[in-house]
Amino acid sequence: MPETNDKPFAGIRVVDASQGIAGPYCANILRQYGADVVKVEPPHGDWGRPLGAGVPGATAISIANSFGKRAVCLDAQHAPGRAALLRLAQQCDVFLENFRPGVIQRLGVAYDAVAAGNPGVVYVSITGFGQSGPYVGKPATDAVVQALSGMMVMNKEAGGTPKRIGMYAVDTMTGMYAAQATMAALFARVKHGRGKRLDISLLNSAVAFQVVPIMDHAINALLNEGATPTAPTVPSGTFATRDGHVNLAALNADMFFRIAGVVGHEEWKHDPRCATQASRVAIAAEINAAVAAVLITESTAYWVEKFEAADSLCAPVLDYAALLAHPQTLHASFMRSVLQPGIGEIPAASLPGMQDNNVFGPLPAIGEHTREVLADYGFGTDEIDLLIDTGAAIQA
Repeated sequence: MPETNDKPFAGIRVVDASQGIAGPYCANILRQYGADVVKVEPPHGDWGRPLGAGVPGATAISIANSFGKRAVCLDAQHAPGRAALLRLAQQCDVFLENFRPGVIQRLGVAYDAVAAGNPGVVYVSITGFGQSGPYVGKPATDAVVQALSGMMVMNKEAGGTPKRIGMYAVDTMTGMYAAQATMAALFARVKHGRGKRLDISLLNSAVAFQVVPIMDHAINALLNEGATPTAPTVPSGTFATRDGHVNLAALNADMFFRIAGVVGHEEWKHDPRCATQASRVAIAAEINAAVAAVLITESTAYWVEKFEAADSLCAPVLDYAALLAHPQTLHASFMRSVLQPGIGEIPAASLPGMQDNNVFGPLPAIGEHTREVLADYGFGTDEIDLLIDTGAAIQA
């Protein structure tokens, strides 16, 4: 079933010259909201294409962030390739790039060059550390920014060793923030008639995402003489069961005492040390240890049933296979499919608020739509033939 054309960004043109995760994910969010996204790649393709599970040219990272786009291949080492990229950029609503500062100038599609012929463009630059400052020229990855931003310390292991969040958290959140800023800029363009240049960095995104723990750290420094932040509630965390794990939390006294009843510690209701949130947190280690000693004795299903009956915050810890088979996942219908050639049908989540029953289009091959897109952007047949014949453009 083809995707509908009544989405909020239907008619919006996006030229996505970014690679990897953050930029392509930003563009894919816009695509799911209805924009026509053209993915521009060099002859060797987006560097994200080989990363993750899949087949040559189509792996988890590249599919997840670029399914359903149209693909153009331009060789910017050729002057005609650079000129073609500039023509695309000067006809779109959103131009997206994530090169290190300085590279985009050499490619001839810096903001000033694009805006000269397209003053209404929303020009989105995604970098590791921004367009200026002592780190402006440094390379950045998700792991580098997790380390620099305090995220690894926030996520440290029980013994205190800093730990990277396993998924590409910084890249993904940067794509989300970039899409949010792009949408706001498009709305502002409708109101004021002006385009905008957006400077989005991985470091800024990681810091914004951690506003609560950063603020909690600062409050502890001001009020508690730098005491190590503790969990705001108790019990709180992941506990082992006889056959798996559950996550459990008590947000207030009522929840705490209901949990106490489930785990057989009714005496906590009369213990003055458990009377307030602050006093419970002060003995968090003792409470969590007592809860852990009980939960290990029965199965995950047993404890989930008991805690749910007591109206407590509890969930089994699932892997991805269990998530996809979970009844709420199936009922909510936010999982859709990508039919990827060479792989088959693979799951992909709809954006929140954009659920429907359509099948997503696949990740295109490098240059799969070069002729089609160039024609849509006003290139004549002879021009397209010349670009392809000289190697400045490639049609798959």
